[in-house]
Amino acid sequence: MQYHAPRNDLAGSSTLGRRIVREAAAAGADLVLFPEMWSTGYPLPIDLTLAVPVDGPWVEGFRDTAADLGVGVAITLLAEHEGGPTNTTLVIGRRGEILLRHDKVHTLRYDAEAGLTAGTGFETAEFDGVRLGVMTCFDREFPESARELMLAGAEVVLVPNATAWNPVRAHQLEARAFENMLAIASVNYPGDGWGQSSAYIPIVFDPHGRPLDPLISKAGARPQLVPFRFDMEAIRDWREREVWGASHRRPEAYRRH
Repeated sequence: MQYHAPRNDLAGSSTLGRRIVREAAAAGADLVLFPEMWSTGYPLPIDLTLAVPVDGPWVEGFRDTAADLGVGVAITLLAEHEGGPTNTTLVIGRRGEILLRHDKVHTLRYDAEAGLTAGTGFETAEFDGVRLGVMTCFDREFPESARELMLAGAEVVLVPNATAWNPVRAHQLEARAFENMLAIASVNYPGDGWGQSSAYIPIVFDPHGRPLDPLISKAGARPQLVPFRFDMEAIRDWREREVWGASHRRPEAYRRH
């Protein structure tokens, strides 16, 4: 989904966010992905006092909505943490259970995110038989993020963003999908120079060798739901028969730093 969140308004972001989940579920969504740090709308500077507990009422509202509707939700928030708040994505299952927590690993070291605690890894979890992972905004700038998720078995990577958008960032995601043989769903806040929530597949040619565009969905700048569906059977077939991803890696030859 590509909507503005109320700025620094926890009650407002909860109410609007759950309403959007209901609209997406009514439209047939299996999983609803939010832009980065939806709980506050990611205004700068970040008000660290607005961090919420993962087991508190703000998250519980989304868990209840997911369970009531039988839909998955990847909600994003400024989360409480004993070492300082984290920039967190929670993947919530159809029964309201938390399947996966990702804390943004590559937090910025200047004022924008200097007070946040960085995550320590890239985990995966299964949703509807599909293994998911998350890399948050700046995480996508590092090839290691997607590669770690691929090695952990990810088939689909969710990418919540809060950033101005440009062709370089779009090509980054296209490359991450191709080189790791996984699908990528990327969402962003709307606005001029922002938006462009998009979805990519790793498949770049059809069985007859004809080129395919890996970009299967792209929004403009306006607020909107951005529906798309991944053909997991086709993606899995591609992963099994083609040479990219992990099939020809030579990790013994890679220098470790």
